Amino acid sequence: MQTATIDLRTDKALAACLRVDRPVSVLAYDYASDDRVPAHEHAKAQLIYAIEGTMTVSTREGQWVLLPTRAVWVPAHTRHSIRMRSAPRMRTVFFDESVPPPATSCAVVSVSPLLRELILTMLQEPRSYPLDGRGAQIAALMCSELSVIQTLPLHLPWPREPRLLRICNAMHKKPILAGDMEFWATHNSMSSRTLARLFRRELNMSFQEWRSQLLLLEAQIRLAQGQSSSSVAKSLGYDSHSAFSAMFRKALGVSPSEHLKSPSSASP
Repeated sequence: MQTATIDLRTDKALAACLRVDRPVSVLAYDYASDDRVPAHEHAKAQLIYAIEGTMTVSTREGQWVLLPTRAVWVPAHTRHSIRMRSAPRMRTVFFDESVPPPATSCAVVSVSPLLRELILTMLQEPRSYPLDGRGAQIAALMCSELSVIQTLPLHLPWPREPRLLRICNAMHKKPILAGDMEFWATHNSMSSRTLARLFRRELNMSFQEWRSQLLLLEAQIRLAQGQSSSSVAKSLGYDSHSAFSAMFRKALGVSPSEHLKSPSSASP
């Protein structure tokens, strides 16, 4: 199987993962903060995961944020790009067509401690592991975990309509609570009713719902980068830390300080 040049640092190992005739293969690479992988697609489905650091995965349909307790499922032949928000230790798992997917489209999924350890352990096995050996048993366990994995509603949908795309790009560039729908409509020469219809038609969300999701995902990235909860609340425009914490708990069921609890780092 031939692969196009995507990232010279990983292209050789990536080609081996895509070429190997096994249901599961794992690619490991440690990126620097602000590194980017340009838009590309693979013939195999993948579970993009990082044991440390944060990343944003983007497609034409939206964006997904990765933390050490989560991964993003990307179906085969789905064009996507990746932005490293803090230096991630990426451990991507590729699955062939024999493995039932946890979702039919891109989705954030939770990574259990067992699945995390299986991913790390699989790196110790040869890519062409014997079909009757330890590697095959680990791969079977990984597929079993994939079948019961929990998907999470942490997707930020993205518009295609040019006017709404311009507004969403501006809001994404500087995520902050200030600026209501009337503000954005006026600054883009349209009525607030027109803007409301565009959000509902393009994204199936209201202006307020989309902005709340934007701020929620940005908050998780900044918290994972080590910023304090109070400084994140202030930088995103919340009047008080309690208001920010209430929003966070309502959306995720945990406080800002609780949501980053994850397994301790491993060396692979």
